[in-house]
Amino acid sequence: MAKKGNSRREDGLIAVSVYLGKVDGKKKYKTFYGKTQKEANAKADEFRNAIGKNENQPNDKTLRFWTNKWCANRDFETTEERAHVSRAKSDMFVNWAPFENRWATEKDRTITLGDMPMDEIKLYQLQAVLDSLARLNPFTGKPSAKRTLNQYLKTIQAIYQYALYNQAISFDPTSRLTVSKTAVQKERRALTAIERQRICEFEHRAQLPAMLMMFAGLRRGEATALLWSDIDFENNTISVNKSYDFKRECIKPPKTEAGIRTVVMPDILSEYLRLYRATQGKGKILVILSSHDKPMTNTAWRRMLENYLVQLNYAYGYFSDKQITESPEKLPMVIQPFTWHCLRHTYATILYESGVDAVAAKNLLGHSDIKTTLGIYTHLSQEKKQSDISKLNSFLSNNNSKVGNRSVENA
Repeated sequence: MAKKGNSRREDGLIAVSVYLGKVDGKKKYKTFYGKTQKEANAKADEFRNAIGKNENQPNDKTLRFWTNKWCANRDFETTEERAHVSRAKSDMFVNWAPFENRWATEKDRTITLGDMPMDEIKLYQLQAVLDSLARLNPFTGKPSAKRTLNQYLKTIQAIYQYALYNQAISFDPTSRLTVSKTAVQKERRALTAIERQRICEFEHRAQLPAMLMMFAGLRRGEATALLWSDIDFENNTISVNKSYDFKRECIKPPKTEAGIRTVVMPDILSEYLRLYRATQGKGKILVILSSHDKPMTNTAWRRMLENYLVQLNYAYGYFSDKQITESPEKLPMVIQPFTWHCLRHTYATILYESGVDAVAAKNLLGHSDIKTTLGIYTHLSQEKKQSDISKLNSFLSNNNSKVGNRSVENA
């Protein structure tokens, strides 16, 4: 059966409309005219092909366009979208921004990768940027840590997956990107038993978040958003159901869906929080507040930790009387510093040492993937083996066990 043609207009032309999509909820079309049906169809087809090749809209296939698009739509609503697109968070996007501003030289013209169409960016160009960040991070002036490089990698992969899912590109090369094997591996340390005891006994404004991170495994954002109503003293539990977006300064869902969890408080934390609530938390809604009774910012967290470490150093550094007369800030740092995340890593270590299985630990820590928990447990297991061997060597040395030269005759 022949294809039905369009009606001829009063002026003798035939019109063919191309659907462009919805704008403000209204359908939009572009119409093409020809003296014959064939001519009108040819003009419409040419326009459709131009859209497909991105000739009329040269900017909607660039890396920058899809980076911004992905960032704006990273919290996908449908299960289907979640299945196809990685849900990397906004902090990774912020870290990625300088990446797409790196440049590539084409002949004598220098352009940023962000301004290049994604299907024209080569694998070696993306790899070159990753490798350069491994050598020197422009933010820190130091080589990027392996964990940071993996964040960059996951983010660019998520952006390319999103563009691929939206049919903006036909091929995703990022699956072949690799993080340098020589990248700096920064291991988060767990606090020793002595350091944990210091936190439990030393009074400071930072003691509250330190206790929550060390004995409940809260992340910094989760601790910032924690309400007193989230703490159930009757059942000794903490409901972790939100986090804090430091960039936008607002409450947001936890880092992952697995982040919504109920943590059982050990007695040492429950008793501490009861006393704190009775003496200092009355009338407060947020558990942790800045010195100005406002939600904690990135700067507030950093300054609190800096002062905390200085005061701990002053209290437990065993300085001479001459040194003590100086300002604590001027004293040499004798104690080993730690980060906020070291406290959360300490909680994971406590779970491991107390015999909590990996599945239960995954739920308590709010990991979205059991591999993350198993990675921590494997690392701790290896550390324990090394410690056991050291104890064995020390025991043998203290007992003067020596291997003498013996004759092997008659052996």
